[in-house]
Amino acid sequence: MVRKAFIFDFDDTIATTKAKVKVVDKFTGQLIYELTPSEYNGYHLVPGHAFDFSDFRCSNIVANADPTFLIHLAKEVYDENHSVYILTARSNAVIDAIYDFLLEYGIKAKTIHCVGSDDIKVNIEEEKRKILMTIIDSYDKVYYYDDHPDMIEIAKKLNCKAEIIKSL
Repeated sequence: MVRKAFIFDFDDTIATTKAKVKVVDKFTGQLIYELTPSEYNGYHLVPGHAFDFSDFRCSNIVANADPTFLIHLAKEVYDENHSVYILTARSNAVIDAIYDFLLEYGIKAKTIHCVGSDDIKVNIEEEKRKILMTIIDSYDKVYYYDDHPDMIEIAKKLNCKAEIIKSL
């Protein structure tokens, strides 16, 4: 039997939420803009601004997420006894909320990898790449879904079947 893994990003891939990335004044903390996750993917900070990811540490926002069409694929492959993983830039603060969200749809993730940090600046793409490599080494076929074009390119270079998910 061919061992398959299906890896899904969370935000704007398997679910949509009301979470926003806030752009704030670095010195005063005053809110300047709010970005959706897809807007954040292409946004470049200007000097004097900083990102505030506090919405992405909020379990209630995850609990109230709306599933995308990919939830059906995740359920189907889970029911076929393939491994389902979540690989997200969120921090560990929401692992339980993501787990519960998936359970609502009858999906038990093999692992939920949260590569973001509340404490230190993390190279999200590099951290996701490392986890992808580990998963790829354990399976015959790996399928990866993300809304970030750079992550799709990284996955393809690792010989992983990767599909970009367009903003909904």
